Amino acid sequence: MLHKFDIYKIIAALRKISIVSNVEILLIDEIEHRGFYKLRGTLVPSKFKLDIKYISTEKDILYSYQLYTDEAVARWDNEPHYPGFNNYPHHLHYKENIGASVLSGNPIHDVNKICSFVKEIIGNI
Repeated sequence: MLHKFDIYKIIAALRKISIVSNVEILLIDEIEHRGFYKLRGTLVPSKFKLDIKYISTEKDILYSYQLYTDEAVARWDNEPHYPGFNNYPHHLHYKENIGASVLSGNPIHDVNKICSFVKEIIGNI
């Protein structure tokens, strides 16, 4: 199960990333064997925000990472509704496309991969 302690490890990992200027805890709600967590990161340039949501159970962690400005830019999640991708259930919604994701479900590694993706986007603006 993803405990509060792990959430603080994720926050610490986010704060070490150069393009993350602020991290807010929006929700920590733990009920018996389930946890609901929501974080928001402000990125540099500050027009980018990253909403991070986790639902943890004894068996697994569902996640969603939403990158946005005034509108959605990209979303990564592991809802099991695209079984055709090689990294199922991990997938990425980007622009008009849905494809396989490089994320693994390990929050510490995944936030670093997402921030690398953001750096590429910023470099192309």
